[in-house]
Amino acid sequence: MRSSTSNPHPIFLEEWRAFVAKKEAEAVSAALWPLTTETDEHPIDAVAIGNDWTRKLFGGDFYLSPPSGADLPSTSLVFVQSRDGNTGASNPSTLGAGDTDKHLIYEGLSRVAADAVMAGAQTVRGGKIVLSTWHPELVALRASLGLARHPIQIVATLRGMPFDDSLMLNLPDLRVVLLTIPSWLALMHDQLVSRPWVTPVLMDTPADLAGAFRQLRRLGIERISCIGGRTLARQLIDAGLIQNLYLTTSPKAGGEPGTPLYPTPIHAPVVVRKHGTGPETGVTFEELDLRPIRPSSPT
Repeated sequence: MRSSTSNPHPIFLEEWRAFVAKKEAEAVSAALWPLTTETDEHPIDAVAIGNDWTRKLFGGDFYLSPPSGADLPSTSLVFVQSRDGNTGASNPSTLGAGDTDKHLIYEGLSRVAADAVMAGAQTVRGGKIVLSTWHPELVALRASLGLARHPIQIVATLRGMPFDDSLMLNLPDLRVVLLTIPSWLALMHDQLVSRPWVTPVLMDTPADLAGAFRQLRRLGIERISCIGGRTLARQLIDAGLIQNLYLTTSPKAGGEPGTPLYPTPIHAPVVVRKHGTGPETGVTFEELDLRPIRPSSPT
């Protein structure tokens, strides 16, 4: 990974400070409701994480899969769907999963132990966005795991990225990886030269995700939390690169019609199933184990 040698433009530094303050304030002020546990059948090799604050709200430990080998990172997929199975929405919060899902799981436990958070370019394009954790309890948990304050940002793009208006691409202290193909690397050459903190990882073809993930592992990235979108998520599932699916289902119908996470039902062992309480009654959180072989927990 190349070292940072440049300073951010003052405009981006001001935007970054404002963004952090806003995200931290939102996380602290949100009303979070404890989850109740219906099922906990975690594998014997599951990695359990949490602190007193997260365990009280989540109803126990949060489970991760161990590294999938020396050459690939362990990768999870995080999605919210409406009651009728739609995941498409310009603002995912409109799907109705609630603040506990957003602040405790989506921006919390699902990425608190991750070396990197990954998204498709369409998910982050044009947004003043950095994918991290914001509640002080989760920031402290991440620090206790010996991880950097903010995960590496991985953006997968087959059409390049607009560098000049992207917050995450203009902060030298934030490590960024662009997952792309050679033709777009040539077109982004000048922008990358002026931003040595952004590292390109090349796929020979758009289908070569496994090869790209091996490169990410060689860069020291052992654990990735992927937030989509659907096209990227389906490709990762089909390539066998996802170990855990963290799926929250809202009690509300909505979203863009015909936008399921995957075109066919996903049949996989349920690690945990939890339910929302209070005003979030009806919300269901599930962790599914997408590994082909899963050892059972002791009885």
